[in-house]
Amino acid sequence: MSINRPRLSFTQAIEAYLHYAPRLPSVAADAVPMKTDYVDNLLAIADQFDLIVFDAFGVLNSGPTAIPGAVKTIATLQSIGKKIAVVTNDASSSADAILARHRKRGFDFDNGNLISSQQFVAPLMKEHADITHWGAMAPADWPFHVLPDRVEPLAADRGLYDAVGGFLLIDSENWSDQQQEMLEQSLIDNPRPILVGNPDICAPMGEFLSVESGYFAHLAADACGVMPQCVGKPYHHVFEEVLRRHPDVDRNRVLMVGDTVHTDVLGGLASGIKTLLVHQGGFLDGQDIEDVFSRSGLRPHFCARAIGHGIADDEHAGAGQIASCGA
Repeated sequence: MSINRPRLSFTQAIEAYLHYAPRLPSVAADAVPMKTDYVDNLLAIADQFDLIVFDAFGVLNSGPTAIPGAVKTIATLQSIGKKIAVVTNDASSSADAILARHRKRGFDFDNGNLISSQQFVAPLMKEHADITHWGAMAPADWPFHVLPDRVEPLAADRGLYDAVGGFLLIDSENWSDQQQEMLEQSLIDNPRPILVGNPDICAPMGEFLSVESGYFAHLAADACGVMPQCVGKPYHHVFEEVLRRHPDVDRNRVLMVGDTVHTDVLGGLASGIKTLLVHQGGFLDGQDIEDVFSRSGLRPHFCARAIGHGIADDEHAGAGQIASCGA
């Protein structure tokens, strides 16, 4: 996260998610469970599911570090034949880079496991065939070659903001207040499409919540009235891709595991799959989660402190953990 802009507190982040909820996917009332079952950890309910879908930040890792118990939990699930998918809104990194970081933390994932919001950016751009020049919220070394058309990183030149036909909000790491002001003013003067590769408002980074592209997209929308078009959780693209890759798995046997109500839980509920919320080491760490459920009108089917709560990471993850770690 850039030092040029403030970090979000939990209160600021949850208020933003609640405020912008009308812009997020809708969930049918009967898709929200009447109550949440609190369980020890993921292994306590793993026998109910054939495919388990994980958010990364706040579930598998917090910043660069794996959350305690997560590595062994994943290894255990893999050892007993559970299908695993990892979905991420990290549109700033290639799949290879994301996988390399996970392997360094101790997770054994491959390309078949990973679904990134980045892969949906180019198809979204192609829906705007009349636009051939885009300005991007992304560092200069971002791999723009993976995108169609002409894409240039937005910096301090107001002229570029006015020259492009649309905007891509991908990576807010070095985004400044000055750039946000130029983006908003340019959109006020000439409204154009806003495509968002990472719709997260914030992400847990260990000791703080980083401000993500979705936050700035909503501010831009407030200024100019243009509704951002988003890919990534909680939007349908990633969930449809998960189900497309596993056509043999009954939707009732799919579980989405995440640490936020308005991205992971909402996206899972909107897709008609079961949900597990974790609240230790992620976005909701130390918060009154029942209050969040009440205020949002959303709740998961299950809740646990962490996927591997009470499970010690070591190199001997095995199927026997299912029995020993049950509720």
